[in-house]
Amino acid sequence: MKALPCFIIILIFASLSFAREPQDWWSVSPEQVADAPCKNHRAPSDAEMLQALQPSSLTKKSETIYGVSFKDEDPELLQLFRDLHFYDISMLGAKPLVLKSPCNKVLCSVQAIYGTRVGIQILYMLKRFGFNGSHLRTANASLWRADELEDILTALSDYPNELYPLDYNRKLVHVKRGNRMKLPVGESVANSTMEIYDMWNDLTQAERQQSLLHELGHVVARKDDVDDSPEWFKTAGWQVSGRTARLVDPSKAVSLYGKTNPHEDFAESVVAYRFGGAKLKSEQSGKYEFLKARVFDGKEYLSAQACMTSKSQTEVKKEANNKAFAAAVEKAKRNADNLDSAFIGKAQAICQSALVKVMVDELGSAQNCTSRALQRLQLEKYGKGKKLVGALLSEAQLNAIAFKGDTEADFSRRVRAKFATDVSKSFSSDFREAVNRGTCSAWGNAAQMFFTSGPMVAEVLSKDRQYFYKNRRYEQVTEFFTHVCQTVRQNAGRLDSGILQNLP
Repeated sequence: MKALPCFIIILIFASLSFAREPQDWWSVSPEQVADAPCKNHRAPSDAEMLQALQPSSLTKKSETIYGVSFKDEDPELLQLFRDLHFYDISMLGAKPLVLKSPCNKVLCSVQAIYGTRVGIQILYMLKRFGFNGSHLRTANASLWRADELEDILTALSDYPNELYPLDYNRKLVHVKRGNRMKLPVGESVANSTMEIYDMWNDLTQAERQQSLLHELGHVVARKDDVDDSPEWFKTAGWQVSGRTARLVDPSKAVSLYGKTNPHEDFAESVVAYRFGGAKLKSEQSGKYEFLKARVFDGKEYLSAQACMTSKSQTEVKKEANNKAFAAAVEKAKRNADNLDSAFIGKAQAICQSALVKVMVDELGSAQNCTSRALQRLQLEKYGKGKKLVGALLSEAQLNAIAFKGDTEADFSRRVRAKFATDVSKSFSSDFREAVNRGTCSAWGNAAQMFFTSGPMVAEVLSKDRQYFYKNRRYEQVTEFFTHVCQTVRQNAGRLDSGILQNLP
C-alpha cells in the first residue's frame, strides 16, 4: 500500500474544535452560514421522506436479512436495509448482526429497530445522501435522536443534489454519548470520518451546521481526490514535496484554519463558496472558478436571486433529457421485455462496481442494478434520435418501465454470466488451468492479486484508488476466489461456471 503523506494522516485523525478562536479562524462564521443566500432552514417532513422511500417498479422479493424476514418487499428497500446494517471495518471480528422486528416490511422494521421517526430519517439519509447513520453497524456509536438528525438532514441539503452520494454507505454517526474528546485547546466537535461528539450538542444550531458542513467538505474532496490534485495545489498556492506541504502564497488561504494544510484549506474553501460566495469570488477568483467547475458543477450562490436561478450543468442537461424521455417512454414501455443482445455488455459496464461489491459480499445481488440498467437501456434505445442519456434519468422516470415474468432475473443472469466469462478470460490460460492444482487458498490469493490489479477493475479504482484497501476488501476477494476454486473442483469444471455459481 502506498504510504500516505503525513499531512493526510494528520487530516484523517484531525478533529474540528470550537475553542472560541478569532472569527477569521473560519472562512465563514456560523452566523454567515445561517444567513447565506438560499440557506436551507427546514428538515424534510415525514411525508417528504416517505415519498422518497416509495417502492420502485422492480419485481417484489421475499428475503431474510440479518434475521428479519421480509415478504413481497421492494428490492431497493431491501438493499437499503442490507446496506444500513453491513458492518464497517471497526466491527471486524464481531458476531454477525441479528435483528428483531415484528414486521415483514422495511419501513416498519426500521421504525421498530430505531424508533418511529429516527428509523425513517436514517433510511432516508442513506437513500438520499448516501450516509449511514446506523449505530449498529459501526463501533463506539450511539442511536441518533430525531432532533439531531433534523439538523444533519438540513445541513446536507445545503449542497447541490448532484454532489450526492459522495461516498455511498459512509458512516455519519454520533459517538457514544459521554465519550467527550478533549483536545489540548478546546474539545472535539466532529471529525472528517463523519463522527459527531457530545460537544456538538452544546453548540448553537448555526455552529452545529457549520461544523458538519466543514467536515462534509473533506468528504467532497475524497470523491475524486480533488484536494490532493496538482491543480488544487497550484490554484490554492500550496507546494507539496514528498511528505510535506507548504503554503507558498498565504494570501490565498481563506481562513487561519485553512492554512493548516491543503486539505483543510479545501474544506474551508468549499464552505466559503457555498456560504460566502460573493466574497470568495471577489478575493479568490482562482479558487472560486476551480470549485465552481470541479465541485459545484457550475451552480452559484452569489445572492438570493442567483442561487434561485443559477443551474448546474447537470440540471441543464436533465432539462433536455426530460424532453427526450417524454418522446421515448411509451415505446420503451411497450417493448420492455424485448431483450437486445447489445444490452448485456452495456449493463455489465453500468453495473461493474455493483458486480464487484457482490464479489466482496457488500451486495446481496446485482439484480437491482441490472434491472435498473435494463430500464435505462430500453429508454435510451427508443430515445436515440433525441439523444437521451440514461445516466441522467430520475428514479421516477425509470419506474415508468415495468417488466413481466422472469425478464429481470433472466437479464441479470445473462449479465452475470458475461461478467464471469470476462473475469475468467482476464486470467492467463496457465492460471485458469492452475485452479485444479495446488491448494484453493493459494490459488485464491493469487487470483485476488491478478484481479485487483487487472483491467476489469480499472474504472472502479479510477473512482477510488484505495477501494480494495478499505474494509479489508482484498481479503474478501481472496475468499471469493477460494470458493470459486472449490466450486470448480467439486462440480463446475470450468472457471467461468465456478465464478457464476458464486455470484448471487
